[in-house]
Amino acid sequence: MKIFIKLVLLVCVIFFALFNYRIVSFNKGFSKQSFEDKSILEVLTTLTGITRVEYYSKTIPSGDFKYRVYIVTNDDAYLLNATQSDIDAFNTLGIFSNKLKPNKVTPIPFYVEIIVGIVILVIPFGKRKKLSTKTEE
Repeated sequence: MKIFIKLVLLVCVIFFALFNYRIVSFNKGFSKQSFEDKSILEVLTTLTGITRVEYYSKTIPSGDFKYRVYIVTNDDAYLLNATQSDIDAFNTLGIFSNKLKPNKVTPIPFYVEIIVGIVILVIPFGKRKKLSTKTEE
């Protein structure tokens, strides 16, 4: 039973991390990572259907890509790597359309979630066993 409780708590921490980093959302499911499988017409249709743009700084930046941009459209959600110039371009587009103005979000760092997972593994669950003390008379 103790192992089951720990597994459930670990699964909850993992799902929280996926939602926190916008990899999964309640209404759009898993975020897509690129536009490579779409034609130009589908990309343009997607871009005109943007409803929300969010971004956050990556914990471990790779090259020029220091940000992750979360774009929600009418149909799907996309989580893309971005540079500072990409964020500036979205801010410029936000002048013309409030939907394109990116909101900076601050997710909980993944190392905090790792620490919580380790704490869940280490903390004992369940009733404490009572030591029987026999007194000799």
